[in-house]
Amino acid sequence: MQHRRLLVTLILATGLASCRRAPVLQPAPKLRQASAAELAIYRVLTESTYVRSTGRPIAVVETSLDSVCTSVDCPPLERRWGIESPWWAGVAGTDGATAANAALLKHAADTVDLHAIADGHRDIIAVSTRQLPLAGSTEGMWGDFQYYYQGAAGVLRFSPIGFSPSGKEAIVFARWECGPACGHTVVTALRADSASSWRIADMLLLSSKKQPAAAVRAE
Repeated sequence: MQHRRLLVTLILATGLASCRRAPVLQPAPKLRQASAAELAIYRVLTESTYVRSTGRPIAVVETSLDSVCTSVDCPPLERRWGIESPWWAGVAGTDGATAANAALLKHAADTVDLHAIADGHRDIIAVSTRQLPLAGSTEGMWGDFQYYYQGAAGVLRFSPIGFSPSGKEAIVFARWECGPACGHTVVTALRADSASSWRIADMLLLSSKKQPAAAVRAE
């Protein structure tokens, strides 16, 4: 009987000790300024893809995207941002792409201040979230936004950036909105040509808004 009591006491003590172990903490989100390399990446994606294709200025939100999803049925962040697989291994190799995906996921909750993105770039307009058209805005509301912001073709929002271990490849998620039924989300892989020059190496379209079908009137 005494032996059994000692055994139970030992088991309880072991369990209580394990409860006192420090919890595994996730990295705390950071608020920081975009680095020179990050600004170069955001600019090349804005100018070479959106300014070039629209022929108009582009508004860029001056803080990085919030990674929180508020919908009822929310896919994992790595799926929403297109980083659940090293699909761009042809750019950075499987190990490099996997590591960069993981780096982006690790820093997804960071808030990156990129208000300097417009400095010296006349076709980029930095805007705050307060200046954006509200969800559900009509064509007219979007027209007002474009009027007040130099005829901006639309709004870009960027995630933080994930870099490969070499620092020469990077991955970034972007959301483009240009009206009630106009916009898309993409994930883009880039490669550094030099310390300050980046180019788009690959791009994956994740989602696209579609114009609603026109109603057919019965005769």
